[in-house]
Amino acid sequence: MKISFIVKEFPAGGIERVVMNLARPMAALGYRLYLFVYKLEREKLPSDSLPIEYIQLPYKPHSNLNKAFVEEAICKNGIEIFFSPARFPAYLAEFKNRGLCKVVFALHSRPFYEEKEKAGAILHPKRNNIFYKIKCWLIDAPKLKSGYYYRKPRKRYRWIYDNVDAFAVLFDDYGKAIAQELGIEYSGSKFVTLKNPISPMSGMPVGKREKCVLFVGRLSYWDKRVDRLLAAWELVQDKHSDWTLKIVGDGEEGASLRKIVADKNLQRVLFVGFSSAPEEYYGKAEILALSSDVEGCPMVLLEAQSCGCATIAFDCSSGVREILSPNWENGVYVPNDDIAAYAEALSQLMSDNGLRRTIQANGYENIKRFSAESSAEQYHKLIERIR
Repeated sequence: MKISFIVKEFPAGGIERVVMNLARPMAALGYRLYLFVYKLEREKLPSDSLPIEYIQLPYKPHSNLNKAFVEEAICKNGIEIFFSPARFPAYLAEFKNRGLCKVVFALHSRPFYEEKEKAGAILHPKRNNIFYKIKCWLIDAPKLKSGYYYRKPRKRYRWIYDNVDAFAVLFDDYGKAIAQELGIEYSGSKFVTLKNPISPMSGMPVGKREKCVLFVGRLSYWDKRVDRLLAAWELVQDKHSDWTLKIVGDGEEGASLRKIVADKNLQRVLFVGFSSAPEEYYGKAEILALSSDVEGCPMVLLEAQSCGCATIAFDCSSGVREILSPNWENGVYVPNDDIAAYAEALSQLMSDNGLRRTIQANGYENIKRFSAESSAEQYHKLIERIR
C-alpha cells in the first residue's frame, strides 16, 4: 500500500523526525512512503538513505495553488492514505469527500496551543518595532483576552473533524479535550491515538559523559523558551563551575539569546548551531534540559533518554507527564514557569551522581513504550480500519 505525508520542510523539527523514524518500520510492514515537501534540504538528510520518495511542492503546503499538482501526484503514484501532520490544507478535504484517497489529520501538539503562540508573540520582550507593538496591544491583545484565539482553533478542529477519515492525537487526554469542546462522544469517534515513534540512538556508556547540560531544538520564543533555561543557568552556574551548557539548534531567536548570554555575562554557554546528528551530543551529555512552554510530545526527551541522558522539563503539557514520571524515577519535571524550582532541580541533578545514573537507566527503559515499531503498528491498525 502507498501512503503519504506532507510537511513544509524536511528535515527540520519534531514532526519531520516522526516521519523519519516511521519510514523504515512502515517499509518493513510493506508500505511505500511518499513525502510531499515544500523545502527539501538534501544536504541535511541522514547519511543512510531513508525509504522515502520525495515529491517537491511548488508552493507552501497550505496554498490551494498546490491542489492540481498534489491531485495529479496522488493519482499517478496510486497513493491511498494521505497523512497531514500539524497542517491541514483545504484541498485535502475535497480529496477525501470525492473519494480520491483516505485522509488522516495528525495533531502534533497539545490542543489549543494557538492561544500560547499568540500570547508569546504579544509578550515577546525583544519586539521593538513600534508598528508591531501597536498592532499587538490594540488588536491582538484584546482578541486574546476575549478568547478569540481559543474559539478560532475550536472552529478549525470542528471543520477538520468533519472532513477527515481519522483525527489523530498524541495522547488520549488530547483527544478527549477536543471531543469535549466539540460536544462529541470520544468513544467510537474519529479520534485515534498515534504515539510519536523514537528510533533508539547509540550513546556513550554511562560514566563516560561530559559534565554538560544540553538543549536540543528550534530557537523560538513562544514555544521553546530557551530564555527560561538561560535564566535557570544564571542561578546554578556559580555552584557548578565545571559544567557547561550547550545549545544545539538554530532559529529566529538565536541572536537575542546570544545577547542575553553577553548582557548577563553567563559563563560556559556554547551555541553549537543546527545538527543533523543530535545523538552525537545526547551521547556525551549528562543532562538534557527542555525549557518549553508548549509541547505536544517532546521528541527530544525520548531521544535523550534513548542515549542515556537524565532529563528535566517544565510541566507544560500532558506530553511531558506521559514521558516523565512525577517522582524523579525516569526524569524530572517542575511547575511550569517556576524558574527557581527548575534551577533547584537542575542543580540537584548536577550534584547527585547516583540520582543521575538511576534516572538515566530508567529513562532508557522508558523509551520502549515509544518504539518506532510499536508506533508503526498503531499506524498499520488505523490504516486497516479506514481503508
